[in-house]
Amino acid sequence: MDAKKTNIINKLNRLLNRQVALIAEDIDYLSYQTASISSDISAYDAYRMMTQSQPKWLKILFKMRDFLGRMVGIRTIKGFEQLSKNIPNVGDKVHFFNVIELEKDKLTLIIRDHHLDVCLHLRLIDDNDKQNKLYVITSVKNHNFIGKVYMAPVSVLHPFIVNRLLINLKAKK
Repeated sequence: MDAKKTNIINKLNRLLNRQVALIAEDIDYLSYQTASISSDISAYDAYRMMTQSQPKWLKILFKMRDFLGRMVGIRTIKGFEQLSKNIPNVGDKVHFFNVIELEKDKLTLIIRDHHLDVCLHLRLIDDNDKQNKLYVITSVKNHNFIGKVYMAPVSVLHPFIVNRLLINLKAKK
């Protein structure tokens, strides 16, 4: 792992009390975005609100991803459908992810396949009486050439996509 990723992980560990969930110790991709949200929103509700509506361009990107991915054996994910307000359990599926950790202040989702593994980790930290700081941390471990090729465009687009989905939280206040 390069020095930049190591520095970011160390910073996140300090901010989040050494509780950052990553897909592996030696990761190939790391990204995090933050937003201030109301203190009455849980990590799961934040994820649900982020993904409940998406711009048309993101739906098109998911369709392109599924079409191209099928050619090289990457399973389709079909994007984000509406999620219920019912809170899932650890072990349940949320969209195309498996829930591996779920508390009011954290949600950890993973997906594993033979090309790459992905961990999406949402953490809430007290900011003040009325707001929390939400951290959306994504880590990826590539397993082969196809995983690396897949991540080339995703690594560029992913922060932009997450920042766009964070706008959904602001719209719901």
